Formats: sequence, structure tokens, C-alpha cells
Amino acid sequence: MTPDRHGLGVYLQSVNEEVQTLKMSSELWFRSPPLHEINVNDRFVRSLVGAGLEWTASASTACGEHAESQPDRLWSKYWDAATHSRDIAVHFGAPGHRTLREYFTVDTGRSGEVALARARRTVTAHSPADYLLQTIDRVSAATGAAPAQSCRRVMSLLSRDWPRSVPAHQDPSGAALTASQVLREFRDSVEARTSARRRPHRASPDPGTGPNPGTGGPSVLLTAAEARELASSYMLGRFCFTAQECLMAMRLVGTPRLQAALLAVQLQLTAGSLGPLDRLVTAFGTPRALLPFTEAFVNRHGYGSSRLSLSPNPKLITVLCNNVVPAIAGELLRKGAHAEDLDADTVRAGVVAARRRHVFEILIALFDRVDGPDPNTVQLSGFSMRVCPALVPFTAFLETWLPYHFARLPRGGPAPLERKIGDV
Repeated sequence: MTPDRHGLGVYLQSVNEEVQTLKMSSELWFRSPPLHEINVNDRFVRSLVGAGLEWTASASTACGEHAESQPDRLWSKYWDAATHSRDIAVHFGAPGHRTLREYFTVDTGRSGEVALARARRTVTAHSPADYLLQTIDRVSAATGAAPAQSCRRVMSLLSRDWPRSVPAHQDPSGAALTASQVLREFRDSVEARTSARRRPHRASPDPGTGPNPGTGGPSVLLTAAEARELASSYMLGRFCFTAQECLMAMRLVGTPRLQAALLAVQLQLTAGSLGPLDRLVTAFGTPRALLPFTEAFVNRHGYGSSRLSLSPNPKLITVLCNNVVPAIAGELLRKGAHAEDLDADTVRAGVVAARRRHVFEILIALFDRVDGPDPNTVQLSGFSMRVCPALVPFTAFLETWLPYHFARLPRGGPAPLERKIGDV
């Protein structure tokens, strides 16, 4: 690809080693870039993903043969590579566990039922998050939709209505408009519309295949605590799995066969991408062009060095356990099967289901800290749909190679001998 050095410069102004994603920039630092800059960055990252990852690589000898005949060597190969870059991976989101097995876990608190109950229990009365949850509840009651589906619907309506709803509620006296006022009025308007229709909404198209929706414009005020609470509440849109699916997923991620298949597919992606990424670094003149790829792998020499050596980021294993394996579990449950009945076809169907259930996307709020005497005042200026830039190629890669590796592994084999960090 022709290196877009201007695009990289714009990207690194708002997303870099410290502010690693737009979501972190908005919800943690309260420093959202303008919407036009967000769109420029998204196009730049998509171009990097298309040029930098080798989605069509065949299974390498290092992965395929080890996975088929000697799973222990596969575990050792993965863990040796991961421990060489442990500190860098921790900086980019890995928990830093002492053993590889600890990364194979499912957070049952991410089930829709548990997450909604937790949000209701902890939300502050009459806060923006409270009014958002009330709106979600009323849409669910009227349509019969699950909380995650209702949350996505509500957030989509809020984003769409934002440019005209904020000015419509502006106080003629010029007093600052609060997010609670706008969300309360929005709740009432959605309830009126829902009551008039009384029918389930149709599923929206997959945002990963079309333009990135987002809105910016008029802003309202809220406190930093309210902003964090609101950000936590709309995460319900990603918690699409049932408690039963999460419990089944916990059993699945404890099986050595699926564990080894997950390790093999990440090693395959890492090995196959080294050549294209090396060419990207040469073209841009800096390894910082690889920052969008840190979810999958990191440069063990860091991002201030011209040397390139990729190591898998074990964070991705836990991401897959939380976002793909519950979808696989859902396919098993749909067939009335058990964990020991898992086969390659069900693994493939689960990957497809994860994409269909919107686990790789979330509509977030754009927060900015307000310059002034009160450091805890934040403004909300709009929304942006965040979709994994590698959604389509990555899920297609998983759909092909995760069942491939799973099918080649022995059924019911013993758990590999685990090593801890510091073991010789």
C-alpha cells in the first residue's frame, strides 16, 4: 500500500500507546476527537487492516502439526512467545496472568440477565443512565426483545435523534442543558412511539458492512461520574448472551481440545502476518503504524524500535472466550447437545452466530471534559458506532480455521502440562 503518513499522524494524535482506542479516549480520558477526525481515523485503520493482516495464509507447520500430534508443544510455543513480550502485552490490555490456562475464562457477569440486574441495582436515580435503562426496559416490555437488542435499538434512536432533540429542549434563557433532561425527554418520546406501534423492530443491517454511523453536534452537560455510569449502562448492547450460554461456555473453554484450537488459530494469524506487517513498518518508517493490531499481537521490541518480532497478545484468547465461545455454546444449546458433543461444524456455526449477534460492535457516547473551574464537568456531544475494523476478515478467518484446527486435535486428550512465568 502507499503509506498515508498524514493519516498516521492524525491517528496518533488521538489514538496512540496511551490512549489506545477511541472508546478509551472518550470514556476514560474524556477527550473525544471531532467526528470528522474519527471518520478519517476509521478509514485509515481499515486500510491498514486490509494491507497488514494475512487472512488467506494456510495453517503453518508450526501450528498445524503441533496442534494435531503434540498439543503440549503448541502450548509451549505459544507461552514462550507470549512471555517474551509480557510487559508490552499487559500495557495493551492483557491481564498479565502467571499461567496460560488463566486466560481461558468466561465472565459470567457479561450475561444479559446478570448485567441488567447489576445495572439496575447500582444506577443512580434520575441520572442519565437511569433514564437510559428505563427506556431499554420499556422497549423490551413493549416488543419482547432481549435487553441487548433493546439497548442497541434505543442507542440507535438516541444517536439518530440527537442533532434535533438537543436544540428542541434548549432553555430559552440560555441555561446549560443537562444530559438528564435530554434522556428523560427521550425516554418519554420513545415510550410514546413504542406504545403506538406495539410490534418488534426489524434487525438493522450489520454496521460492519456499511458506512460508520455516528452523530455529533449540540452538546449537553453531565458530571464525570454520570458519564462513566452512562458508558457502563450502554454496554448492555454487547451483553447478548444468556446466563445458560455463559455457563456452557465456561465448560467449553475448560476443554483442552478447544483451548488448543484457539491457541493454534492465533499463532497462525501472527505468523502469517509478520511479512505484510514488516512491509508496513518499512513503508511508514515506524512500528507505531502497527498500534491498531495490538489486540491480536504486539511487537516484543516495543514501538520505539525499528526491529519487528511479533508475539501473540493473550488478551485475544480471553476476548474470544467471552465473545465467540458463548455463541458456540448457544449453538450447542439450540441443538439440545452437551459440551462433550462439540464438533467442528458447531464451532463454525458459533463463529457465524457471534457476528450475527453484534458482539464486535458498540455505539458509544462522545465525551469531552469541559475547560473551566469544575474539573468534573463533562459534555456529551454525540455518538459513534465502534465496529472492530477487522470484523469481516477476522470472523471469516475464524470461520475457516478455528473449526479446521479443532477437527485435527484429538478428542478427550489430557490437559497439557502447565508452566508458570519464572519456570525454567
